[in-house]
Amino acid sequence: MVKSSPDNVVSVIFEALRALQLEPRLIPHGMIEELRGGVQCFELKKGEGLDAAILLSRVDIGALPINPEDYLHKVDYAVRGTIKGVLPDRILSRTVLRMEGLLKKRVVGISWETPMEEREGPQIYRSPGAGGIPPSRGELWEGGPHQMLTERLNGDRDLAGAIKTFPWGDVKASPIFSVFSDGWGESIRIRGDPWLRNHDLPLVYVSTAYLNIVNRVVGHVKEVRRRFGGLTF
Repeated sequence: MVKSSPDNVVSVIFEALRALQLEPRLIPHGMIEELRGGVQCFELKKGEGLDAAILLSRVDIGALPINPEDYLHKVDYAVRGTIKGVLPDRILSRTVLRMEGLLKKRVVGISWETPMEEREGPQIYRSPGAGGIPPSRGELWEGGPHQMLTERLNGDRDLAGAIKTFPWGDVKASPIFSVFSDGWGESIRIRGDPWLRNHDLPLVYVSTAYLNIVNRVVGHVKEVRRRFGGLTF
């Protein structure tokens, strides 16, 4: 992941967050309040259940030489703190899509699952864009936080409907979401797909419809933390 971006992308996100009355504040790099892993961290003073947004950037690998317009971006949303029983850098739950159609695929069903991986040797598979790695079998147990979160997300019909009907506009994307713990033990994050160019960011990641999805997920994350405990910052 690169640590730079087109000059105006931070301003684009800041103004979009402000337009949604989230009262964003830019957190300078190196400050204790910064949630790491991105180009810029924004504190959300009026984020309801959300504490922060993190702008991520990378370069379109098909673009050489690299120009400012070749950078792609997405926005993570975060709840500060941890959930007891969940290690850093782990996927808690992610969406699974049921598709129909031969030539033109369409989403006909959405569910959530906790991925699980048997890890042997030094190589650990990381799904592109998932944010973390699947927990190993030894990290999961009946009634544990991963299972409880996945069950709550699957039981939320309004959430499923909001994801399925999200207005992606001209963006060619599938409604893929992941909930994961960051690699520093600082937060639980919600990440969607895809990577977008500057002008599409406010239409997708900083829109009322997208924030509605994220806030519903965050509500379930906080219920799981209340049940199992964990640090809050």
